[in-house]
Order: sequence, then C-alpha cells, then structure tokens
Amino acid sequence: MQGSVSMSSTTSPASSSRWPSSSTVGLWLAPALAFVAARSTGGEAGLACGLFVFAGTLWLTEALHPAATALATVALAPLVGACTAKEAFGALGHPILFLFVGSFMLAEAMRVHGLGERLAGWLARRARRRTSALVATSFAAFALSMWVSNAAATAIVLPIALGLGRGEGDDLRRFRAALVLGVAWAASMGGLCTPVGTPPNLIGIRALAAAGTPLSFAGWMAIGLPLGLAMWGAMVVVLMARFGVHPRQPLPQAALPVDGGTPRPWGRGEKAATSAFAVAVVLWTAPGILELVGVEGVTAVKARLGEEVVAVLAAALLFVWPVHGPGEPPRRALSWEEAVRIDWGTVVLFGGGILLGDLAQKTGLARQWGEALLLASGAATPWAVTALVTAVALLLSEVASNTAAATLVIPLSVGLAQAAHVPVVLAVVGATLGASFGFMMPISTAPNAMAYGTGQVTMREMIRAGLLFDLLGYVVVVAGVLLLVGV
Repeated sequence: MQGSVSMSSTTSPASSSRWPSSSTVGLWLAPALAFVAARSTGGEAGLACGLFVFAGTLWLTEALHPAATALATVALAPLVGACTAKEAFGALGHPILFLFVGSFMLAEAMRVHGLGERLAGWLARRARRRTSALVATSFAAFALSMWVSNAAATAIVLPIALGLGRGEGDDLRRFRAALVLGVAWAASMGGLCTPVGTPPNLIGIRALAAAGTPLSFAGWMAIGLPLGLAMWGAMVVVLMARFGVHPRQPLPQAALPVDGGTPRPWGRGEKAATSAFAVAVVLWTAPGILELVGVEGVTAVKARLGEEVVAVLAAALLFVWPVHGPGEPPRRALSWEEAVRIDWGTVVLFGGGILLGDLAQKTGLARQWGEALLLASGAATPWAVTALVTAVALLLSEVASNTAAATLVIPLSVGLAQAAHVPVVLAVVGATLGASFGFMMPISTAPNAMAYGTGQVTMREMIRAGLLFDLLGYVVVVAGVLLLVGV
C-alpha cells in the first residue's frame, strides 16, 4: 500500500537496526507476559489466563500469522496442563467449524462462476447520479458480505465503484473516496447480518450456546439484519456529508457502464451456484421462521438439520451438479481443486478461539474477569454492561482483527454479565457486533486496507470519517441491541 511505502522510505537504516520490529518484540513478550499472568492468577484459571495473554499478545503484535498463533495455542494447552489433548484438538473438529467450511465453499463457487460480479453489476448499472452510485455499490457489498467474506465482497465491488468515479479533479477524487469507503464499510456492515457473515458472529453464537442461551440462525438475523441496515443507512449519510456527495450531482462523463451496459446470459455454473446457495439460505432460515409461527414438528427437524449440516450438504451438492454443455468436457459446479482454495486459516483461527472460550468458562476465568471489570467499572445494569463491552470490543477492533477482538472480549462479556446478573445475550451480542467495527484505520479490517490501497482515500480522511462512523455506530448498536433483544 502507498502508506507503507512512504513509511519505509522515511526510516533510516540506523533507526531500523536500533529498534526491533513489533513482531520480534511480540515473540519475546508473549511467553513472558503469559508466565506473569498465569502466576498472578493462579490455579486452572491462571493456566487459561496465560494462554489468553500469550495468544492475545501475538495477535496484537502480529508476530505470527493469526492462524499460526491459534494452532500454537491449541498445542500449548495440553502441554501446560490447561486441558487434555483430546479437549484441545477437539476444538479444531467442532461442528461449527464445518459451517465455515461449507459456507466458504459456497462462496468459492459464487466466485468461480462470477455470481458476485453479476449481482454487483446489476445494482451498479442502475446508478444515474452520484448518490445512487454510492447507494448501489455500497449495498452490493453489503448484500454480498452477508454470505461471503467481507474481503471477498469488497474485492468484487471495489473495481465497479472505481469505474463509476472516473474523472479528473478534486471533486471527483473526493467522490471516489466516498465510493471506496462505502464499499469497504458496507462489507463490514453486511457481515453483521447473518451468522456466516463474519467469524465473530459464530464466536458469539458459540459463547451463547455454552452459556445456556442458544441463538438460532433466524434469531441472529432478527437482530443483525435490522442493525446492519440501520448502520448502512447511517454510513451513506455520513459519507455524503463528509465528502460532499449531493443528491442531484450526475455521474462523471468518464464513468463507463458496467459489463458494457448489457448483462451477459446466465451460465450453467451460475445457475448451479445460485440454486445451491438458495437451498442453504432456505434451510438455514425456514426452520426458525416456522417455529416462530407455531408450526408443529419443527423442533425435531432443527435438531437434525443444524446450520453446519446445511452448509456441508449445500457444498456437497456443488460437487455432483453437472454444468458442462453438450459436447463439452465433464465439469461440476465445484471441483475439489477449487474447493480447497478456501481460507483454511480462518477455520484454524476460529478453532483456537473456541478452545480459549471453553477454557475461560470451564476454569472460571471469565467469571473472574467479569467480577473484576464489574468492580472497576460499576456497570451493573443491562444498559451499562452492554455499553461497556461494546466499547471495549470496538476499541480493540481498531488495532486487532475482528476475530481476535471477539475471541478476547466475548468471554469477558459473558463473565461480566453473569457477575452483574444481567442477560448474557445482551453482553455477547453487543461485544460481537462491536468487534466487527474498526472503521478508522487501514489496519483495522481487510476491507479498510483494500480501500486505502486504492490510493483514493487519505489516512486523515479515513480517520476523520471513521471516527464519526464509529461513534454513530456505537450508539446504534447499543440502543439496537437493548431494543431488539427485548430488555
């Protein structure tokens, strides 16, 4: 990225050799801090605390790849006596991980056959003015990221947004800045809406299930979708105000129509990917909806048709669905070579997070943290607890990945809620959503980094607009969680 180039160019060789990198510091600091944390806490909770500090330090300093840190933590857990090897490595085979695997394979099929580009292009072709271009491209990213990774949604829509903002002059540069930030931030907002939208959502759902307060796929959407849409609408208003995008401004003449102005015919692969995707969405959402309206027998079906079962079944459907035409070589909707391109690092990272969360609950560490935070903050009401954990997760997400922030804050939120005798679902949902924030810095999220990497938005612009959106989003999330959860 341009920012990293300029930073390296201003660093002298002497200063580079004098100070060790943050990754080197992290490698030395992680075991030292973990030892201190384990000794000061004591007992089984101390062992869990040491592992938390070890993983958290490596994540925050980026000393290792996040997935490598998670894998090392899983291996260390039985070594230090925090749990058995079966318990530790069992976290890497947890059923919820296969929800990730199946969802990632569905997303890969969408990418292979160009389904995401079709959706984004369909929306962008309807843009006639600058405001409609901002709305169309950001909503395309929002809708895609409900079902594919935030980074993938951003990568699909960002070129379209840049094409709609072509032209010379500072006015158009500011318009392009609004477009690229709109795509990046909307991708993060769309990830809030479904359990499979972003890893923190599944971390939160897993924590709720462990705490005895399970939340279904449809139940999460009933909270996440309204909040995500509210945040998306607020984002459009913020970007229009900050970058001077007026409703009556036409698109620049240099903006080229997407796909030449005419959509291509639907291919066999697109139809197959769409059908498998539709099957997954229906099976994910229908049982919860039918249960809400009082249809009998749905509970038994839900017990067998878990979200992870649906994801893997839909992905398996792609392996057998033929998409070749007459006289063409045999071709399935998804080959194994294509399927294994999915982000296995996120799967491993999430498995490590499951282990840390389980250890925090089993050893009583989460309750100890919660009681300490309760004593220090005085938060003892549903509103105060929700506001506090959401703020902590939001702040941490500015300097760490959303998955790392969720892994560290969600167990703490469970302990705080239990210590304060408030509903656990309030604290966990607030912390989960807060962990997906981080709109101020390029390092906060992958979509932010991609937006900054276009060179169309400056660091100062991102920080100023991101701070405003962080504050506005914080209010929306805290108020929305309290309202939608019904407390």
